[in-house]
Amino acid sequence: MTTTPDREPTLADVVEQIVALRSDLGQSRQELNDKLEQSRQELNDKLEQSRQELNDKLEQSRQELKTEVERWDERFFQFQRDNLTTARTIIITAGSVVILSPVLQAFAPAIQTVVSRLAGVDPLQ
Repeated sequence: MTTTPDREPTLADVVEQIVALRSDLGQSRQELNDKLEQSRQELNDKLEQSRQELNDKLEQSRQELKTEVERWDERFFQFQRDNLTTARTIIITAGSVVILSPVLQAFAPAIQTVVSRLAGVDPLQ
């Protein structure tokens, strides 16, 4: 602006100031937009990184849960196999007792006689 203290600014001077202010405003606006875009990009990068970390942790938790479920399944099925084996043993033992009990009762006098003779004791006493 070409004003002096003794002269008022001309219309050209005012227009020149307005153009300079608009230019400064446009430049400031562009700088703010650039900073805003940079901040937006940084925020998006951080959000993406956080999302990826959460996804990784979630996948790890899912894998741990799957492993634990498999372990419990194996424990359950082993428990069932053990119970089945125990039940079979009980059934076989009970069946053997029921079947062999009359046989052993029938042979008891004969077994007693054999044991007594081997021991040297008279079975009739």
